[in-house]
Amino acid sequence: MMSEKIKIENTRNADSRTATEDFTIEELKEATETHIKNVGKCMDFFAEKIHEAGILHDYTKRENFYEEYGPLCMSRVVDDEFKANPWYKKHIYEERHHVNEDFKHDVNFIDLLEHICDVVEAGNGRAGHLSSAYMDIDPKLLYLAYWNTIQLLDKNIEVEDEEYRDYLER
Repeated sequence: MMSEKIKIENTRNADSRTATEDFTIEELKEATETHIKNVGKCMDFFAEKIHEAGILHDYTKRENFYEEYGPLCMSRVVDDEFKANPWYKKHIYEERHHVNEDFKHDVNFIDLLEHICDVVEAGNGRAGHLSSAYMDIDPKLLYLAYWNTIQLLDKNIEVEDEEYRDYLER
């Protein structure tokens, strides 16, 4: 699991709106290439977070499998009875990807991608088709996930240039 911040280099000369002084075309090219590299680091951060979510997916099914999840599934209970089970409630509230059943205020696009993968795989793999019952989500959730994802990335970025950090703090 990623624990270090994403180290990026300053790119103030990649745009005239942020440059602090005149710069050459070569400095513009270098800053632009650095910007592209920095964005790649951010994308790598999300790729790693998505990979982690995939590995941890449905961890509540693995916990006490033979005592909880297995017997519940083997009992062939109907939907309402299944959802009333204490294991199911724990599954919904602890796992981040059940975005249409538990409104988490820190939801992000990683949670949404895991949700999409879950419902599409489960629909096709189990029933042979997708079910709109699992696809409908509150549009406010998309807006919230957008801003939470921005904040997640922002909290995990650190500019390596000490002189630049000092400049920003002025």
